[in-house]
Amino acid sequence: MVEASPPAAGSEALRLLEVVDLAHYAWLQVPMWVFDVEQMRVCWANAAGLAFWRADQLSALASRDFSDASPTTLLRLRASMQLHADGRRLQEAWTLYPMGQPLTSSLVSRGIRLADGRQAILFCSEPLAASYDADMLRGIEALQHTPVRVLLYPLDGGHAVMRNPAAVATFGLAEHPGAGPVHGLFADPDSASGLQTAVAQGQGYAGEARLLTLQGPRWHAVDARTVRDPVSGAPMLLLNAQDITDLKAARDTAETANRAKSSFLANMSHELRTPMNGVLGLTELVLSGTLDDRQRHFLQLAQQSAQSLMQVINDILDISKIEADRLALVLEAVPLRELLTRALAPLQVQAEKRALALGCHIAANLPERLMMDPQRWCQVLVNLVGNALKFTATGAITVQVDCRPDGEHSLLLDCSVHDTGIGMTPDELKIVFEPFTQADASITRRYGGTGLGLSIARRLVQLMDGQIDVQSRPGLGSCFRFVVPVTLPESLPLTR
Repeated sequence: MVEASPPAAGSEALRLLEVVDLAHYAWLQVPMWVFDVEQMRVCWANAAGLAFWRADQLSALASRDFSDASPTTLLRLRASMQLHADGRRLQEAWTLYPMGQPLTSSLVSRGIRLADGRQAILFCSEPLAASYDADMLRGIEALQHTPVRVLLYPLDGGHAVMRNPAAVATFGLAEHPGAGPVHGLFADPDSASGLQTAVAQGQGYAGEARLLTLQGPRWHAVDARTVRDPVSGAPMLLLNAQDITDLKAARDTAETANRAKSSFLANMSHELRTPMNGVLGLTELVLSGTLDDRQRHFLQLAQQSAQSLMQVINDILDISKIEADRLALVLEAVPLRELLTRALAPLQVQAEKRALALGCHIAANLPERLMMDPQRWCQVLVNLVGNALKFTATGAITVQVDCRPDGEHSLLLDCSVHDTGIGMTPDELKIVFEPFTQADASITRRYGGTGLGLSIARRLVQLMDGQIDVQSRPGLGSCFRFVVPVTLPESLPLTR
């Protein structure tokens, strides 16, 4: 057997360790090193230990300062020192960061005395990287490069045991509150409490919260869930945070501008309606007088144009009110059968002019009166029937109204409108409820309209806490259905 001397770079360190014979450890293939807990430095390592820490020589490794270790690591080191003082030898799983890269290892350690009498720890490492599957190794590597702040906490409380470089750059090192328990990361205690409650119940957490960073409180999109430590199996809290302060500011600015736009359109629509009502009224007055056929024809064309323009103004006014949150429901006890008769009467006239059949079937179990907003409910129904009339050349349009219980005093009012019109393709169905949208440009030219009607219908149904959907096939017609909750008159106030 050939005797090997320790490297020259380690000779000074070995003089400090003269009470411990480490010379025969120098060229073992197992990584070994001595850690001075008081100075937070490695003061000796064998060749395998230097390779483990990615150091060319001992002086380079000894110059590294480990004082920025997490509070949890410091507590573990101090606890190990106390156990080693009693002569105990430990085998524990540690996550180390040679050159900033995470590596989980099983460390066997025992206490030793330095030449000056201070206590240190001799570590012997057996890497456990082989226990990770390829996906986990790729995930650990990705954490080091992602801009998302990633932190890992013990589920039962305590300081972060892992922070990726992005988290360190944002929240700082151990002296900053962000490096403490997870609740210390949040500027708002209620947000921290909500996260901890959700995770404790086994649920994931996703939301926006202000986190305490080195630059002060900043908004972050936060995602948290429970994971298992791959070595110990202990439950851990994995928290991902992405800074959205600038995005949130831009979003708030855009929403403010959108509300201002909607408010402007609503005010302008009111201003336009006043003279249009005058035009319609005077046209109607003139038409009631004595006119020859040519004059009456021209005035009827003017009246139809004015009515079309008024419908466009009304659509813009409604969508603006909805977007500006200025549209409220007014609930009242409504005799639904009478309401349906009044709402469908003008549409019946239009259907007869186009030689179309318009039918209405009402379920026998429908209560005589219901608490609802009659104006907005009828607006949705009239919109859907009017839309069916527009796109149906031959055949029939059928309105079906039904209800089913939804509690002691609540019902679900189910209304559907079937037609035998042109129908829609699957791609057209995806955009049918979008504002200013029709199936294609040719429809606008052929049938007219702003493309706002169905968007308004959907918004109104949502305002009534209901749902709306459509089924359709090209050439076979469409069926629009909306369901809204209603109550019996005794159980609800008149407005909400």
